[in-house]
Amino acid sequence: MIRIKQILAVILSVMMLLSVAACGNTDATEPPVDPTPSEPTTPAPTDTPTTPEPTPEVPAEPKILRRSSGAAAASAYPMMSQTDADSDIQGMICGKLYSYAPIDGNAVRVAILAAAEPVDVNGDGTVWNIEINPDAKWENGEPITAETFEYSWKMALDPKLAFQYAGTLAKNVIEIKNAMAYVGQSAEGAAPVAWEEVGIKVVENNTIQITTAKPATASLVMRHFSTSVAAPVYQPLYEECLSADGTSTTYGTTIDKVMSSGVWKLTNWVVGSIREYEKNEYWPNADMVNLDGYVQLVVEDANTELQMFEAGELDHCSLSLAARNEYGDDPRIVTVPSKYVRTFDFCTTNTEEPILANENFRKAIYYGTDRANIAKLSGDTPATAYITPLAIANEETGVTFRNLAAAKGYDQLENYGYDPVLAKQYFDKALAEVGVDSVEITLLCSTSSDHSVISEYVQEDWSKIFGADKFSLVIDAQPSKNQLAQKKTCIENPNAYEMTICDYTRAASVKDPLQGLTQFTSAYTNKNAPYADANIDSMYAYGDNDTNYLNIEKRSEVAMEIEEYMIEHAICVPVIYNSTFQMVSDRIELAMGQYDEDLGWGWTYCDIIQ
Repeated sequence: MIRIKQILAVILSVMMLLSVAACGNTDATEPPVDPTPSEPTTPAPTDTPTTPEPTPEVPAEPKILRRSSGAAAASAYPMMSQTDADSDIQGMICGKLYSYAPIDGNAVRVAILAAAEPVDVNGDGTVWNIEINPDAKWENGEPITAETFEYSWKMALDPKLAFQYAGTLAKNVIEIKNAMAYVGQSAEGAAPVAWEEVGIKVVENNTIQITTAKPATASLVMRHFSTSVAAPVYQPLYEECLSADGTSTTYGTTIDKVMSSGVWKLTNWVVGSIREYEKNEYWPNADMVNLDGYVQLVVEDANTELQMFEAGELDHCSLSLAARNEYGDDPRIVTVPSKYVRTFDFCTTNTEEPILANENFRKAIYYGTDRANIAKLSGDTPATAYITPLAIANEETGVTFRNLAAAKGYDQLENYGYDPVLAKQYFDKALAEVGVDSVEITLLCSTSSDHSVISEYVQEDWSKIFGADKFSLVIDAQPSKNQLAQKKTCIENPNAYEMTICDYTRAASVKDPLQGLTQFTSAYTNKNAPYADANIDSMYAYGDNDTNYLNIEKRSEVAMEIEEYMIEHAICVPVIYNSTFQMVSDRIELAMGQYDEDLGWGWTYCDIIQ
C-alpha cells in the first residue's frame, strides 16, 4: 500500500508541473518569443559518466576494554607497591625486559625491552649480558637504554631510600652479586659497599651486564627480570621527584610524576575512581595489541561490580559463590585456578595473648578446621598444605608438585586433617601449659564474602569443639586494604593482631615450589605474620645453596621437608586453595583458551568483536 501511494504521488507531481508549463505560455507578462533563430548549441552527450560523490568513511569505534579494580591505587612505582591495585597500574605501564605473550594459543616468554635472551659470557652461568632492544622507547619517544636500567636499579637498591621491594630485585629468582649487601649497608655495623661492587654495569653495544652470586640459567635470568620491580624509571622525572636528602621520592604517585615504558600510557587517574589508558605505540610489541584503550573503574563492592557488568559498563567481573550458583551454566563464566593458599596465621609475638605462641594451641586450630565444609561453602578446594596446586615440580616434564608421591599424601588425609577429638586434646594441653582456663581470640579478616564464610563457620564450629565456656572467637572484619595494612605492621608491632586470614599469592611457586615458601623464612621482609624459625631458615638455605640452587628436584625435595615441618609444628594453618569465578562479556575475545599461570587470560592481547 505504501508503494502504491508513492507512485500516485509522483504521477500527481508530474501532472502539476505540466499544467504549470502550459499556463506559462499564455502569461501576458512573459516576453515574446524572438522569431530569429539563435546560434545552434551542441547538446551535452547523454552517455558521459558522472563521478559519484565519495562516501565519507565512518571511523571505527575505538576498542576500549573496561574492567574494575577493587581498590584505589596509591603508587605506579613498583618499589612502593602496597596493594593489588598498585600492582595493577604498574603492570599496565611498566615495561619489562621479558614477559609472556600468546602465540599459537600458548603463553610464550618473549623479549620486549630486551633485544634477545641473555648471553652467558663466561659459560659458567655467573655473568650475563642483556642487550637492550633498539626499539625500546618511553611513551614520549625517547630511547630506553642500558644506562636507563643501570640508573633505575641503582635507585631501586639505594640504601637511603630503603624500599621494601629492593630485596626482591637483589635476590629473587637469581641473586645479583653484592646487591643485598648494598641494600643493607645502612644497617648498624654493616660494611660499606660501593655501587661499583654490585653486579650491575653497562657494557658496549647498549648492553647491561649482570653478575650473579651463584650460577644461573638463561631461563632463571629472564624470569627474574620479568617482574615490575625490574622496570625502568624515567631519569629526568625521577630526579625531580627525589627529595633533597635522597631519602624519599614522589615518583609514580600522580599522573604527572610517571612515564610509561609499558604497553599502556596513563591518560587519566582519579584516585579512588578511575584509571584510563591509551595504547602506547612506542611499546616494541604494540603490533600484537588489538585494543586502543583500557579503563579501570574502582569498584569495591562485588554486587555493584556485577550490576555494572550486566549493564554493559564493565567487560569483566568477579563472582561471589552465591552469584556463581545463581548463574549456573552461563557460558560467560570462566574459572581461575588458585595461586593462593588461604591460611590462618598467628601473631606469635603477641604479649597480650601468649597462647598464640603455643604449638599445641596452633595444632588445635589445625585439626579443628573443617576444610571440607568450608570449601563446600566457599566453592573452593580443601588445603592441607602450603604450596599451590599450580606449582610445577619440573618445568621440563610438567609434573606438578602436588602430584609428587610425597607431597600428594597431604591432600589425601582423612577428612583433610579435620579431627575434632584430637583438636580438643591439643586445646586442653595448651590451656594447661599457658595456665589459663579459657581464651578469647580476635580473628582479623576482610569484609569479603569468602572471609565471611570462613570466619563465621569456624566461630561456631570451634566453640562446639573447644567448649563455649573455654573458647570464643571475635571477628574483626575490615576492608581488605585496611586488613592488609594492619597485618603488615606485625614486623615492628608485636601486638599487631592475634589471628588473621592470610591470602599470600604463591605465584613464585608456580615454577619453583621452594621459592613459594620464601615468605616463611626469617629474612623475608614483606610478611603478613612474624614468621621466624631457625629450622625453616636452615632447610631453605640448604635447598638454595650453591650445590642445589639449579637442582629443581632437590629444591622440590626440600620444599616437601619444609611443608612437613610446618604442618608438624602448625606454623600456620592452611584452609583452602582459593579458586575464583569470573564473567567475561560476549563482546570480548580472550587471547587464551584457558587460564595460564604466567599470562592469565592475556587481557592486554584480547580483542573486542562486537
